[in-house]
Amino acid sequence: MFASVILLLWSSRIGGDRLALTKMKRIEIVGLNRERKQLIEYLQRYGAVDISDSRSDELNARETAATISQLESNMAQVASAIALLPKEKNGLFAKRIETDADKCGLKSGEASQTMEIVRNILQMKKSIEKNEDTFSQLETEKDSLKKYISLDTSADTQKTRHTVAKAGVLDGEWDEEKIWQKLGEYEIEGVHFEILDATKQQTALWIIYSRSEEGKIAKFFADVNFVSPKNMADCEPQKRIDEIKKRQQELSDENAELSKKIAGYADTRPDLELFYDKMTVRRDKYRALSNIGITENAFFINGYIPESDGERLKAELLKRFTVAVELSDPKDDEDVPTAFKNNAFIAPVEGITSDYSMPSKNDIDPNPVMAVFYYFFFGMMFSDAGYGLLLMIVCGILGFGNVLEKKKRNTFRMFFYCGVSTTFWGLMYGSFFGDMIATVSNAFGSGKLALSPILVDPVQKPLSVLIMSVVFGTIHILAALVIKFYMTWRSGEKWAAVFDTGFWILVILGISVLAAGAAFTIPIVTNIGKYMAIGGAVGLVLTQGRSSKNPIMKLLNGILSLYDITSIVGDVLSYSRLMALGLATGVIASVVNVLGSLGGNSIVGLISFIAISIFGHTLNFAINMLGAYVHTNRLQYVEFYQKFYEGGGRKYNPLGLNTKYYNFKNERNGDYV
Repeated sequence: MFASVILLLWSSRIGGDRLALTKMKRIEIVGLNRERKQLIEYLQRYGAVDISDSRSDELNARETAATISQLESNMAQVASAIALLPKEKNGLFAKRIETDADKCGLKSGEASQTMEIVRNILQMKKSIEKNEDTFSQLETEKDSLKKYISLDTSADTQKTRHTVAKAGVLDGEWDEEKIWQKLGEYEIEGVHFEILDATKQQTALWIIYSRSEEGKIAKFFADVNFVSPKNMADCEPQKRIDEIKKRQQELSDENAELSKKIAGYADTRPDLELFYDKMTVRRDKYRALSNIGITENAFFINGYIPESDGERLKAELLKRFTVAVELSDPKDDEDVPTAFKNNAFIAPVEGITSDYSMPSKNDIDPNPVMAVFYYFFFGMMFSDAGYGLLLMIVCGILGFGNVLEKKKRNTFRMFFYCGVSTTFWGLMYGSFFGDMIATVSNAFGSGKLALSPILVDPVQKPLSVLIMSVVFGTIHILAALVIKFYMTWRSGEKWAAVFDTGFWILVILGISVLAAGAAFTIPIVTNIGKYMAIGGAVGLVLTQGRSSKNPIMKLLNGILSLYDITSIVGDVLSYSRLMALGLATGVIASVVNVLGSLGGNSIVGLISFIAISIFGHTLNFAINMLGAYVHTNRLQYVEFYQKFYEGGGRKYNPLGLNTKYYNFKNERNGDYV
């Protein structure tokens, strides 16, 4: 119990806000319609106000659906045009172009000029696609003619006063004898045919017959599934094939010229990208406008802003515009957006929580506590000092350097801290690229070098690692229950906190103390744990049926509540994955080293060792890092959050300059978005 509480308080101290979320203020702005556009644009550049729907029966709203639809249509066309243009190679970690926010507004005539360029590009692309369709159709026709290439007349049906000549295909492979035999079955005599091509699938046939035999021939054709080609040119197949090839070459040349013309627009790509971002900014502005209440002369904006930004924005608005601004605390029934506010150690894992669900108004920020467990468990599962150092170096550069934009760095910072934990656990387990130090020493040296585990060798003592995993899992679950106890107590339900959570904490802690006493053969500790567990169980039996009026049902429901211990045991055992994945990482790495050392102490052996090690450890790194990431998330989502976390909150989404290609500087802090 004390360990969980200490960890909880220490983690909350790291978070800085005692497990609290960013405090939001309700902001209400009333201004003159003539300044509405300028004020909305300023709020967008400031990037701090989450605008709510301010429309009502008394306040109208500007109809912006048609404008938004047109903007999105233009954006789609521009995006298609940009995708067709050549792009400069800016490396794997290209950053958006940083520019001043003043450039996010449209200039006079810019939209019509830019869309004209876009339409030209798309029209050429459309012509290319049309030519490609024609090319495909000609290719199909050419393929169908190849089987008739030996025919020195048109493959189309030809008729005279007394005869009919047809070309077509029969299913399967036929020879002359087989065809004559089939014709004989229908007593057809006035006929002449030539086999033009024969495969196991089809036989191409040219046949000429007397009109007097048409009835019999029709039955013959139906029997052998004779199919005549359609829309054949009125010339020899070879001549038509030559015409098709010529036309296809013309289409290819035309498409090459069109592609060259499209590539000629490459220098317009920066302008198109900037225009796309301007359209994005304008679309977001019109979406905000649709939520603003207006009268004949005034407008009303209602929204939410972080308390730390409220007074500053209010002062700026009063200085720049003719407005009235009021800041107030939101009411309990308001749908207030949620935002996290943590330091550099905690902030990287905020995305893990937001992917699961944003906190509700009844929740606390779980990240300060979760972050400690997250880094700890990830390292325990990845558990190799070599892999951890690689993770630290790469993610440290990407997360703390200027290689990436600020908003893209958090994930790499998270993996940097995971790398620190991985390195720690690798040293605890004596794993540096598996047993590479010992393997290299044995294969190419004296055999005296090796990295000894500081804590335990998971291969030699897997049971010890399993026990550690269960202990850490128990602490994790106890921490979740302590948070639940705190949240219930804070909400005013103090007895519910004690009865529904406190007694379970006592039971789990008692069983843990009892197990520890039995393991180390300390009778007094064993007895303390036993009485704690019994006390907690008695408390549950006496209180869990309190909602029932019938005394017998009270007791029965209390006794049945103890069945939940099976669920808790299952949750605790799920932490065995900490041992399993940690063991897998080291064992696979060691197997890679063994395979690499099979070449012996020679130049060839050294080269094969390097090649096998690079390939094998890269594969092992990728697979087990993914496994550690997935299962660390699972432990937080399934075993931790479900004990106390309600979720379902609305994420803080301020009106801002949310762009794709250009990074505009905002008004709030003069920094880039």
